[in-house]
Amino acid sequence: MDDEQKKLFKKLPTDSLVLGIGDVAAATGVSQSQLRYWERKGYIQSQAVNDGGNRKFTYKTLIQVQQIKFFLDDGYTLVGAVKQAKRRDYFDKLRDFFTSRFEHLELADGAGEIDLGVFDPQPDQRLVADQVGDHWQFRLVPLE
Repeated sequence: MDDEQKKLFKKLPTDSLVLGIGDVAAATGVSQSQLRYWERKGYIQSQAVNDGGNRKFTYKTLIQVQQIKFFLDDGYTLVGAVKQAKRRDYFDKLRDFFTSRFEHLELADGAGEIDLGVFDPQPDQRLVADQVGDHWQFRLVPLE
């Protein structure tokens, strides 16, 4: 990925990407009633509620919901899970990581290969992540 592509990737308008409450529920495994409750309590916010009453959530909120659920599943109370999720802004860190490291993506037969660029400890090698089934493996590839 060249510098212009990296700048474009970093500027993705993720705050303007909106999902319905059903989409967020399906993606996270958190029920729609739980999402409404969390919103009433101020733990998450919807972007807009249209005349039909359908809530819309940003992609960043989807990540926040996933993090809250992760901490709930790990044994935290709801209040504790929300505090943990707010303490760590995972979305921004992930975007920073991919902006700085992502070079290229290859897709073939449903599997992916992600080139993460030069491997710092060995600058003559590139770090590549290969999707193998439902998990990822890493390998080093000599620079060409």
